[in-house]
Amino acid sequence: MSKTYKTARCILYREERFLLAVHGGFWGRRHQRWGLPGGQIERGETPADAAARELEEELNVYVPELLEVGAFPYKQSMHMVYAASVDEPIHSWDESELLDVRWFTESDVAALKAEGSLHADYELDAIRALLDLLAD
Repeated sequence: MSKTYKTARCILYREERFLLAVHGGFWGRRHQRWGLPGGQIERGETPADAAARELEEELNVYVPELLEVGAFPYKQSMHMVYAASVDEPIHSWDESELLDVRWFTESDVAALKAEGSLHADYELDAIRALLDLLAD
């Protein structure tokens, strides 16, 4: 039996920085919490396909290959996280879905976690898991 994931997210990284976004909607506008780009997995879609689709929809970024980072729990569901290196800077995004997009260092993300400004609270763990994978 295969695992079911609620969302698929992606850590975009370049030059020791990681892209986080503030997703729109009521809570995003009110609380400005930073999270990984991505979103819901549609019926019949694999988590990897969902992550790639969400990157194209939200950021107009095409990634030919995703590295599986792992599954992380949040709000009684599991969420699959992937990663991809990007060479080009990201200057625009779908403003109907994302309120803001910024690049952060690992220590910046740790500071966001400490102040309660991460959306799902697993973003830092996912980034550190990615760094471990890249170090191997």
